[in-house]
Amino acid sequence: MVKITKTIRFPQELVREIKTISASRDENFTEFVQTAIESYIRGLRFNDAVNESAGAWDINKHPELKQGSVKYIRKVRKGRKHNGFV
Repeated sequence: MVKITKTIRFPQELVREIKTISASRDENFTEFVQTAIESYIRGLRFNDAVNESAGAWDINKHPELKQGSVKYIRKVRKGRKHNGFV
């Protein structure tokens, strides 16, 4: 991975907090910030994916889920037990 140097300004209190936490985890400042940013980006991408997929399960296409997915799954699992499947 190619690394690029960027100058970022942090509030003084945040720098103190990062140094305290990163020292207790035996990480340097840069590793800590990179990990935090990567985690934040994964969260953003996850939220975007959830928002984009909203409504993908149309109730008209899946009437078996009208009473909720939990109830449907329990019904299916119960049926498997009676058929000898576990």
